Amino acid sequence: MKKSLFVSILLPTLLLAGCNENKIDSSSSSLEVESSSSTKEETSSSELSSSEELFSSSIEDKTPYIKGYVNAVSDTAPIMVAGKYEGKNVDYVVSSYPVILNAMKKQSKLKIKENLAQSFGKKYGTKGFPQAGLFIKTSLENDESKASKIKSFLYQFDQSVQDLVENSGKKMVEAMNAYSSVAEDQQKLFGFGSALLNGCQSDNKNLLSFIKKSDNPTLEGFSTFKKSLNINVDEASLSTYYNKDGVAPTEGETYDFKISSPAGAPAASLATFVGTKASPNENIAFRAPTEMGPRFKKAEDDFLIFDSVNGLKLSKANGSSYKLVRMVTFGNLYLVSTGNDANDTFERKDNTISFGQGLLPDIAFKAIYGE
Repeated sequence: MKKSLFVSILLPTLLLAGCNENKIDSSSSSLEVESSSSTKEETSSSELSSSEELFSSSIEDKTPYIKGYVNAVSDTAPIMVAGKYEGKNVDYVVSSYPVILNAMKKQSKLKIKENLAQSFGKKYGTKGFPQAGLFIKTSLENDESKASKIKSFLYQFDQSVQDLVENSGKKMVEAMNAYSSVAEDQQKLFGFGSALLNGCQSDNKNLLSFIKKSDNPTLEGFSTFKKSLNINVDEASLSTYYNKDGVAPTEGETYDFKISSPAGAPAASLATFVGTKASPNENIAFRAPTEMGPRFKKAEDDFLIFDSVNGLKLSKANGSSYKLVRMVTFGNLYLVSTGNDANDTFERKDNTISFGQGLLPDIAFKAIYGE
């Protein structure tokens, strides 16, 4: 196998480097105690202050960073815009592009505090972490009569992702506009519009963190994440088509593969397959993230795009129903400041909201900061 290569996660110019934890201040005091000889001894205020600080720190350390979760990344948008969740001020939000960019257009106080994929890479010696993956149904992979169709589909899929990485996603923007020139139609289908896709990918910024096939991690590369993300990727987890070149399709070739993907960033990789609003490809469905997990058990889809870590676990729990055939995105996760934090320093005491409790974004965040 080739050595592991990881896609670079590009940091927008508005990112602020680093994240420091403030020390806890404790007020000094003194205490008098009576000895057996009835003489009074004063406890040093500095000693007591130190003791109080240690006690206070131990309590503070038990406070979780994340104070609340929403189900989908799209649900973080109104929180970022309003700066509130369940009636309380929110200091920071964990979210992903293009949701962040959309929120920034509506709320000027927002700023990206930290690129969490970059922080993960700095801590664990990688360039990000495996996020969305494309899975193929195992029974389809084993069907030799479909091999040619599978290879040509993967070829087109790889071309789409490569366009997103190396060509600012221009062809995917064109495909979204071909589906419908109405922004609301694009938003309803993909979860965002072509203007946002262009804003995220223009000048090859690749803020959505798509990863080309040639940069997909090898089996050895996946072992880098065994401890940090609690995954064990073995050869049986990977499709026989994993990292293998596809075959260019014949002109006008079509597919009847049934594909499900969460709406949001990964959906852009399927833009060229969706058809038009007047004549849509009924085999492709963009679903809420909460609907995706159960589909590993139903095994009704030929291909699934899902959180790679949990997808691998769900597949194993359901008799290896699917295998990972491509990585799609690699570390699209950011910490966003709402402007409510007076000292502009990310701490445990801050009210921070995230999404997808127990899913990869949550796992990756906790791998960086802890519970």
